[in-house]
Amino acid sequence: MVHLSKFLSRFGRLVQRSHSTVAGSEIPNPIVHIPGQGSLKGSYTQSAWSGATIQQFLNIRYAEPPTGERRFKAPVPAEPWEGVLDVSKRGRASPFYGDLKKMTPEELKDIEDCVSLCVYSKDLSGKKPVIVYIHGGGFYSGSAAQHPPEYLLEKDVVLVVPQYRLSALGFLSTKTENIPGNAAMADMLLAFQWVQKYISSFGGDPENVTAFGQSAGAAMISALMFSPVGQDESLFGKVILNSGSGLASSWSVDFNPERNARDIAQRAGCDKGASLAEVEKFLMQLDAYTLLKCFSQHMWQGTPKGINNIGGHRLTIGGPSGILPHTPYSMMQRGGGRKNLPMLTGVVKNEGSFVLVDIFTILAHLKLLGDKEFVQHDMMETLGRILAYTDHSNALEPLTAMALFDTEAIRAGDLKKLIPNLIDLCGTTIIKATVLRSAQYNSRHSPDKTFMYSFDYKGEHTRFGYNTDISRIPFDGGVHHHNDLLYLFPYPKSAAKLNEADTEIAKKMVDLWTSFAIDGVPKSEGVPVWPAFNQVYGPYLHIDKQFSIGNNFLDEFTVTSREAKAKASKK
Repeated sequence: MVHLSKFLSRFGRLVQRSHSTVAGSEIPNPIVHIPGQGSLKGSYTQSAWSGATIQQFLNIRYAEPPTGERRFKAPVPAEPWEGVLDVSKRGRASPFYGDLKKMTPEELKDIEDCVSLCVYSKDLSGKKPVIVYIHGGGFYSGSAAQHPPEYLLEKDVVLVVPQYRLSALGFLSTKTENIPGNAAMADMLLAFQWVQKYISSFGGDPENVTAFGQSAGAAMISALMFSPVGQDESLFGKVILNSGSGLASSWSVDFNPERNARDIAQRAGCDKGASLAEVEKFLMQLDAYTLLKCFSQHMWQGTPKGINNIGGHRLTIGGPSGILPHTPYSMMQRGGGRKNLPMLTGVVKNEGSFVLVDIFTILAHLKLLGDKEFVQHDMMETLGRILAYTDHSNALEPLTAMALFDTEAIRAGDLKKLIPNLIDLCGTTIIKATVLRSAQYNSRHSPDKTFMYSFDYKGEHTRFGYNTDISRIPFDGGVHHHNDLLYLFPYPKSAAKLNEADTEIAKKMVDLWTSFAIDGVPKSEGVPVWPAFNQVYGPYLHIDKQFSIGNNFLDEFTVTSREAKAKASKK
């Protein structure tokens, strides 16, 4: 039986003649009144294991549509409305070119009107801790729909999942007032401000907010921690950063925003000799489908030259947005950023496998996969260029080979035998090293409030290859980037029904993540006490069938190759 007496007594005057079905019973749709804004009609879902009723509001506009003259600009807060808005169904996601190719002309209308958020709550009259989840996706893909509440809402928390503008619509920049950059960062900031103003109407406590992000979402939160506009401690009081850091400048910063914007414009037909003002006018008037198509071409064709050479979907440093006057890394070096901030952060075991898919695709296109001389003589420099780590001293390459690589396999020119080493190289340079540095810096100021992990569990399902063609890739993803999310969000649908062992991991993950959001200490029955990361490289928690404590996080830099070598020695 669903108990709605408190809800109906408080908001009964707002209940309309619309109903939802929960556990076979027809009940009134939940209605929330937001002071100074208007009323919203939501719907229901149920938690995954206990069947608790969750009230969901799936398409709340927190900003006015970023269309017309508002394209590329900072968001404008949503205006109040009359009557009851129906937000019982999901709104459109921020447009992703891979999806746009499948749409009809009618479906392509108004695709830029995508800035909204979802709120999930079990008790609209409560005062529960709030988790604001910022999704990842390389700054160019992802949506709120991919992060439903049925696992996390087993616990007494309120979950908010904003959608922000992606790719060129959210990050393109010429560092002028016309296209200042960081529009998506401004979207995220406005979402946190919205939570402060209105989350109490949904049973959330605005004084207990945790910012939680994964991959690019974690990088955005991390960058906001170093931003002048992110120093307001009321925005959030704790952070959870899965597999991402704002210190990863190679893939999070647009180092040449005007050049990259010009390249995208020229691909769409803008004259090569156009002035900057003409380029900006062209981009403002360009239809969204063509803009994103040309951005996609710019990104994928430019990646072989180095991930630091592409843009239109990265953070802008400087410029009139005022959000990031310097890179987060340089601000860290100056001692900046939020202090005394509880942090939970970590990685998955085989972070580099998703990057290596792109590396193999590039090498296949260049016809280098079977080239022994390339492996012997040019591979390290080529990888350094693509992954954007430089070696002006000529010392980094041999040190990397010594630390991460099977030198006999390099001598033999056998690329396939080097796959475990390559996964370690990609994972360390793209994710692990900067996540470690973030934890070290946070621990320096909050040694008793910093917690680090390595997610090592390999379950029945994987997100490796999801939305990507891996038919010709000669390796599996291992514990793949995103795989930890399988146990926090029931998505995709093919992985939403977990077997018994996976369910146990999910329940412990939910315990750890939500307990940290509630009181800053991650804990779960049957899991060892999670020690704070208060030394240079540890301690940290291994999340696996058997949880354990590690003491040297540097071990995670070579974990794939060490395990492959140990496995081979047993044959």
